[in-house]
Parts: sequence; C-alpha cells; structure tokens
Amino acid sequence: MNKKRDPFYKRFWHFIKQYPVIVALAIIVPQVIYSTLFIFSPEFVYQNLYYTGVSLNIKEDEFAITGIAPIFDIMDISSFSNYQGGTCYQNYYLLCSNNFECILIYNMDSKKVEHTIFTNATNTDYHCNTCFFGSAFYSSVDKFPILYISMENEGVETTFGYRIYSNGGTMSITQIQKIHFVCDNGDKLFYPNSYYDYDADILYYSGYTQKSYMKSDDNLLRYYAFYMPDYRLAECDVLTSRAIKTFDLPSETATQGGFISNFHLYQTFSFNSDSDPLRMPKMRVVDLNNETIVYENQNLGVFGHYDEFENIAACRNGHIYGFGVKTLKIYDFSYSGKTN
Repeated sequence: MNKKRDPFYKRFWHFIKQYPVIVALAIIVPQVIYSTLFIFSPEFVYQNLYYTGVSLNIKEDEFAITGIAPIFDIMDISSFSNYQGGTCYQNYYLLCSNNFECILIYNMDSKKVEHTIFTNATNTDYHCNTCFFGSAFYSSVDKFPILYISMENEGVETTFGYRIYSNGGTMSITQIQKIHFVCDNGDKLFYPNSYYDYDADILYYSGYTQKSYMKSDDNLLRYYAFYMPDYRLAECDVLTSRAIKTFDLPSETATQGGFISNFHLYQTFSFNSDSDPLRMPKMRVVDLNNETIVYENQNLGVFGHYDEFENIAACRNGHIYGFGVKTLKIYDFSYSGKTN
C-alpha cells in the first residue's frame, strides 16, 4: 500500500526548516539586485535627485560686490539683435537671444560654445529677459533640467518651460509648459519678469506698477510669490489674487537679470551710461523673507566696466557670472561675505 503524501503546505514548511539559508537567500537576493539596479538607474538619479540650484553661502550684512572682471568673449549674433537672459547649470552657461531665435550653451571650462540651438522662433513680442533652470528633469535621459524663460513684455505676460534634449547628436528644444500670469485683483504689472526659489519651490513674478521701466516715486516694483506649477501642466493660469504673498519696493530703472539663492533675490538694473545716474548699471539684493533691500550698488561701472549687465546667475563654486551686452563678454562678479 502506498503511503499517503503530506499536504503541500506541510512539505513546504519542512523544506523551509531544513534549508532556511537557501530560502532566505532566494527571497533577499532578488530584492537586493532589483533595489541596486533601481538606485543606480537614470530614472532614480535624475528624477528623484532634482537640481537644487547654487547656494552662495554668504553673510548678509557683509555682502558687497568688490570687483567685476571679464573672463571671455561670446559669439556675436548681431543678426538676432542681441542676447538677453542667461543662467547656469553645473559648468554650463546658457544665453538666450532677444526674441528667442537662438540659444548658446557655453562650457565654462573650455570657454567655448558646446551647443547651439536654433529655435525657429518668429514671435517678435518675445523678449527673453530672464531665464532659469527649474528643479525637475523632464526625462531621465536629459542632460539639463527644464529651462524656464520669462518674456518681459506686457503683451506676453508668460513664462515658458522648455525641454532641452539630444536629437541625433545635436541639442533641440521643445515647449512643454506655458505659465500665464493673470492680474485679476485690479493690479497691472508692466515689463514683468519671473524668478525661481529652489529652496522654497516658489515662483516670483515682478513688474512695475506704472507703464514705465524708469525709476520714479510713484512707480514701484511689485513682487508676487506663487507655488511653482507642476511642469506636467502644459498650460496654466496663475492668478495674482491667489498669491502666497505680495510686497512692493522702490523701483529702479530697467530691470535686467536676476536669480534667487538662500531666500535672497539678486537683481541687475539699468544700462551702460557713465554719466546719467538713472542709466548707470546697478545691482540690489532683496531679502525675500523680510521683504527688504539688504544691499544696493548704484554704480557697478566703478569697477571699470560701464556695461549693460543683461543677466547674472549663481554658478558652481559660489561664483556670480553675468553677461554684458555692450562688450559681448561674460563677467565674474567677485564679492565679500563668503562663509566658505
């Protein structure tokens, strides 16, 4: 007579008790392999470790510009009018042409153009006054985070988000988001710009309260703060009535570039005059938490360069780089107050 076999669950339990190490390894090893592959995958590295900007690590009460030195010339694209917005990522410096016809990406080690992107843009209302990289990557294979460009034009009160991607060995660009600012609280801002706070994930929107970019007692610079829209929203309206906060500061002539680091907004203003105080190149630093101006320089030209500094950006190793449209040069802004 055949002996009746034990049920499967009893035989399985007997196997576990007889070979516990084998069973444990069979469970643990696949999990370790999967976790290791995931952690070192591009999806994890790029989409879970977001770009956090550059921290300047300064003592607020000691900050001051101490010098401005040209470091290299940039390519002349006079056929595209001029360059405007610029920003940094790692060892790259990106410049946008005035009407967004062209983008140059410089390698700051070689001081050479590494990528040239022709956008085929034809909208002459575009004025790429400020730009910045966001914190998110659109795809795990992308070399750069999402690029945002603020069009300083009262007819285009919009910040566009773009994906920069490799296309057959060259770099291309495509629009992925349109953030339209709607003044629905009775206000109207003129010549608006936007800036991104990496630490707080806040998008600032700022412009003049009068239809003028010239400094005057009744023309203020107004600042709105909003939660940064998710980049997966292809188009969205941002209403001033729903701002997290709003504050005003005295105006300066002609807002140029700007960036945010450690809850401070660094801005350049005006043009390249060496005689007209209103048109001399200027800089200010705004404490966004206290909504106050903590540093002002009313004449950057004293450092030997009466240039129109179209943009400034915080770059690696705590450098502040800026572009002068008059001389077509990239400048290194040295400053006091560094903590490391």
